[in-house]
Amino acid sequence: MVYYIDLRKKKKKQKRDTRKSYRIRFLDTNKFDDINNIPLILNRKSYIVIETEKGEELVKVLGEIPYDPNNNTNHKFLRKASKKDFQTFKMNEKEAEKALKLCKNLSEKYGLKMNLLKAYIPLNRSKILFYYVSESRVDFRELVKELAKKLKIRIEMRQVGVRDGVQILGAVGVCGNTCCCNGFIDKFETVNIEMIEEQNLPPIPSKYTGVCGRLMCCLSFEQEIYSIRGELPPINSLIEIDGKRYSVRNQDFIRELVELADDAGNLIYIPFDEIKQKEISIVEESKNCENCKCPKNELDNFLKQNYENTNFPED
Repeated sequence: MVYYIDLRKKKKKQKRDTRKSYRIRFLDTNKFDDINNIPLILNRKSYIVIETEKGEELVKVLGEIPYDPNNNTNHKFLRKASKKDFQTFKMNEKEAEKALKLCKNLSEKYGLKMNLLKAYIPLNRSKILFYYVSESRVDFRELVKELAKKLKIRIEMRQVGVRDGVQILGAVGVCGNTCCCNGFIDKFETVNIEMIEEQNLPPIPSKYTGVCGRLMCCLSFEQEIYSIRGELPPINSLIEIDGKRYSVRNQDFIRELVELADDAGNLIYIPFDEIKQKEISIVEESKNCENCKCPKNELDNFLKQNYENTNFPED
């Protein structure tokens, strides 16, 4: 009988990296965050329990994201949400609603100028949080003392901004849809009044004011498109392309076209990408015109006729 011995070195099986990262959403503030090192495969719209600085929280899973070792979140995964966790969450929500009514009555009693938005109790009942909006600092020491006596739980008051307030409560915008901050916005971008002018919109800030009283977040969505304005020939300027002269009539950022007119008055439309590649020399800078029909002049005439004595509010 012959025995064969395999002397070849066996390759060690490499362990698969089971660490997964997911995008989550908190149920108290509607804010988003990431969590790493989850040992489970989770489905979209499932729920898990994590540990944060507020305590044990039930959060919604939005989907898997690429693992980022540099993303150091302080959230600790505890377990997949069970039926008992949902029951506890609902009980805490009912108790938080009663506590919010009590807090509102006490704030009126002490004459505190604050707009209470929501009360929240984590699953492990480590504390109760009251979210509020206020224009100035609020001295709520007496309020907290009385709340602690009646609720028998640790009290934490958290001041949030007006935009955070709309994100927490939710609202319907002038477009008829749920406000973007409550629907999908992860981080609030800076929105200023210059964006209205850059996007060729009527200079009436009140028309673009959201539910929160600030300029609408959606003004920043297309701002990157208008950043190309500096690379385009100015409106009302006289330019020369391939030996021919044209006057710049308009910049259409919706269709991404520059409207030009030749000496005979014929209109020519050139895409943004093409006009950036052409060699353009500016023969004459743009100048203020009173009788031309360029969009800017038509807008100025409209404002003079309809809002001549109106002071536009500033944000």
